[in-house]
Amino acid sequence: MASTVAWLDTSEDEQRRIREVIQLFSQQESRDELGIGQIRDALSDLLFPGTSVLQTRARYFLIVPWSFQHAATTGSRRDIARRARDTERRLVGVLVQGNDDGVIGRRAGAAVKNLPSTLFWSGLQTFGILTHRVTPDQLTGTLLGISESDAADELVARQVGEWHPTIPPPPLGFPKTLDGGLNLTKDEARWLRERIVESARGTLLEHLVQADSPPDRSRAPWQDRVALSAPPAAREVLNLAHGFSLMMNGAALLYNLLVAERYVASGYTRVEDPVAAFHQQYADWLDDVHAHRDLLDDWDASAFGALVEGATGRVPVRAREFVVAWTTAVHNSAVDDAALNPAHPLRGLVAQRERTTKRGQSRLTNDKMLGAWNGASGTGPLTFRWSQVRGIITDIHEGLARDEEAVARA
Repeated sequence: MASTVAWLDTSEDEQRRIREVIQLFSQQESRDELGIGQIRDALSDLLFPGTSVLQTRARYFLIVPWSFQHAATTGSRRDIARRARDTERRLVGVLVQGNDDGVIGRRAGAAVKNLPSTLFWSGLQTFGILTHRVTPDQLTGTLLGISESDAADELVARQVGEWHPTIPPPPLGFPKTLDGGLNLTKDEARWLRERIVESARGTLLEHLVQADSPPDRSRAPWQDRVALSAPPAAREVLNLAHGFSLMMNGAALLYNLLVAERYVASGYTRVEDPVAAFHQQYADWLDDVHAHRDLLDDWDASAFGALVEGATGRVPVRAREFVVAWTTAVHNSAVDDAALNPAHPLRGLVAQRERTTKRGQSRLTNDKMLGAWNGASGTGPLTFRWSQVRGIITDIHEGLARDEEAVARA
């Protein structure tokens, strides 16, 4: 497989990852109560490089470069980053007026803190749209190395040159207006598809952008007919991710059952009958495991470990040991009676992992955290950014199919 994953050691990238963690905490199914987030992210990057849970619409991959290019033409080099961000803030109002879905900053307006440039920066670098692996301030300041006395046209030429040379121009009137809102034109969609194909060869993402039709409105990539038609190398990664998601979902459900039991024993009543609810969910999960026995019988723990280690550098020892112990238990059916047997050793395995991961914030030891429990935490299967990726890919396919003449007449 010809894909690689790069982990940047820059403050900008670290800030992006922190924002992703915060976003994940707002998504019930994605909370990382058992400390497997590094593995989840590695698989997400292998399947869909250049993406994140923070991304909304595909046209932002062009709007951000346009904003910086515009800023380079309107003042001194010292203020380019600030002016570009100001442009992004002004565009919030433009896009909200157009009633586009997926507008970043729809609620906050010009006061938005997480600007598109922050949320899409790593993807811009991954796809080669931005040709230097730098922060926005480095791009528009020290990297340029142009003195204030230099001619304006030299500044513009140098700044624009940091972006891919074939990037489509912004629509007339940008940034005061943005024709089409967040909808890609056909030329823009073709160009963005080319960047993804060139930079993400061999991945499921490459297959999806080149497929004849967009993804279904599926809840996970392994439920999508287009994704399932991927070439063998991409399908292998998808199958490993599917197996991992399916197996680890049981550990999350067992953890929530342990919390529910302690919740009831401690006298809390706000959540109604959570123990019975998680007994049923765990039983349903076992049915799902048995229904996918062929997938799990083919799931190669060694191949999975090598794949993840190759992407992340090294998974923490305790996380690796926990995953190995749990997946082994799934394979030998030791998980079958873990919910009904209070003395089952897998209960201790899951409880210890949560306490190690959460420390003082563990719901199994901290009564304040237990009382704040809302009845479920991290109970949904991992889907590896699928909802965000599906939206980005759909934007590209819709752009490719767009009738430009009809748009112009509208």
